[in-house]
Amino acid sequence: MADDNQINSVNQHYLDKVMHLAESQDVKATEDIFDARGMKLVAKGAKISRALQERLLQRRLSKPFEASIAVEEGVDVRVIQREAESIIETVDPVRSVIKALNSGPSPIQVLSEIQFGSAISTMLTIIQRGGQQALSHSVMVSLLSIALARKRGLGVADQSVVALAGLLHDIGELYIEPAYLKSRRRLYPHEWRHVVVHPRIGQMLISGLEHYPAAVAQAVFEHHERLDGSGYPRRVSGNAISVPGQVVSVAELLSGVFMEKSEPLQRAELALKIIPGEHARELVSAVSSAMHEACGGRVPHAAAPTGEEQDQVRRLRERIGNAIGSAQCLADGGTIRSKRGMSMLQDLIGRAAGIQRAFISTGLDACIEGDDIFSSGDAQILFETAVATREIQWRLRDVARELSLQSDELDESDQASMQELIAVLDGERQDLSTAAA
Repeated sequence: MADDNQINSVNQHYLDKVMHLAESQDVKATEDIFDARGMKLVAKGAKISRALQERLLQRRLSKPFEASIAVEEGVDVRVIQREAESIIETVDPVRSVIKALNSGPSPIQVLSEIQFGSAISTMLTIIQRGGQQALSHSVMVSLLSIALARKRGLGVADQSVVALAGLLHDIGELYIEPAYLKSRRRLYPHEWRHVVVHPRIGQMLISGLEHYPAAVAQAVFEHHERLDGSGYPRRVSGNAISVPGQVVSVAELLSGVFMEKSEPLQRAELALKIIPGEHARELVSAVSSAMHEACGGRVPHAAAPTGEEQDQVRRLRERIGNAIGSAQCLADGGTIRSKRGMSMLQDLIGRAAGIQRAFISTGLDACIEGDDIFSSGDAQILFETAVATREIQWRLRDVARELSLQSDELDESDQASMQELIAVLDGERQDLSTAAA
C-alpha cells in the first residue's frame, strides 16, 4: 500500500509478515476475498497460508486485504493494558514523567477505553511478534501522549485521539522493506524515500480501516514533523501541525530516549531543547519541569574523559562551519543553476545556521578553548557535552539525508555539486572553497 491508487493492492512486505504470523497463529479470512474482476481468491473462514501468497500478490483486490482477515487470540485492549501496566511498573523514566505530568486518573484508564477492529489487531500482533520492545515502544508513546495531552489541557476526546495515534504511529513501517528500517548505514535516496512515506501509509490505513476521528490519522501522519519545518514527510511548520500531532511527536522522541540505559531523563530534556523551535514551547517546558522534579537535582553519571572529546567537538564545529561556507560558496558562485537547487541551498544554510547557534548556546564552543573543562571531571558538564555533541551530529545527519533525498529532483550537474556538499556535511570533505572557481 504505497498510495491512494494502490489501496486494494496487497503490499508484499505486509503480506510476508502476515504469512510469517500465520505459521504460529491462525489467521483466517473473515469474508470471501475477491479480486477486482469478481473472481473469488479465498473463501470465508479459510486459513491464510503461504500457498496463497503469490495469488494475492498478483491480483488487485475488490477491497483491502487488511479488512478481510483476522488473527485468532491476537493483541486486544487487554494486552495493551497489561503492557502499559508493565511499562509504568518497570520503566523508571516513564513512571517518573507520568507521575510529574499527570494530575488525573492513570493514562491506563484512557487506554482501556480505546477500541480497534480485526485489521488493527492483526497489525499490533505482527508488531508484538516482531519483538516485545516494538510493542512496548508503541504503548509507551501512547502513555506519554496521554500524559502530555493532559498537561497541555486537552480534553477527554483529544486524550483518546493521542492515545490511539501514539499506539498506531508506526504501523506504516509494516509496509516498508525491513532492511531499510534496520540498516546502520545511511540509506540511499531511493531507500530513504520508502522510509519517509511510512507516516502517510499509517494515515491511509487508519482512515481506510477504522472509523476513528480524522485527528487520529492526522496525528499519525505528523508524528515526525517539527514546528520549525525540519521534520518529514511534508516539512510543514507551526500551526500547520495539529496539536495532537505535536503531542505525539514529543512523546515519540521521549520514548526513543527512554530506551537509553544511562540517564534517560536528562538526555530527553537536552534532546528536546537542543534546537529551539523544534517542539512546542509549552510541551518542552512541561517535560523539563517533570524531569527536574523526577531527578531532584541529581548530578548525572558521565563516562570518564578519554582525551578525544575536545578534538571531537572541534571537528564538529569545523563541519558546521564548512557546511555553511560551502553552501554559501555554491550559492554565490553560480555553480547551482536551477531555482530549485538555489532554494535547497538557502534552506540548508538556514538550518545549518540554527545548528551552529545550538552548538554555541550549549557551551560546546567553550570546550574547545582549553582542556580544563574535560580535565575538571565535572560530571554535569561532561554529560551535557556528550549528549549535545551527539544530538548535533544527528541534526547534521538529518540535513545531509534530506539534501540527498531532494537532490534527486535536480539535473546531473546540480546533483554532483549537492553530493559534494553532502560529503562536507558528513565530515568526509573539508569544504568546497574551490567549487565556484
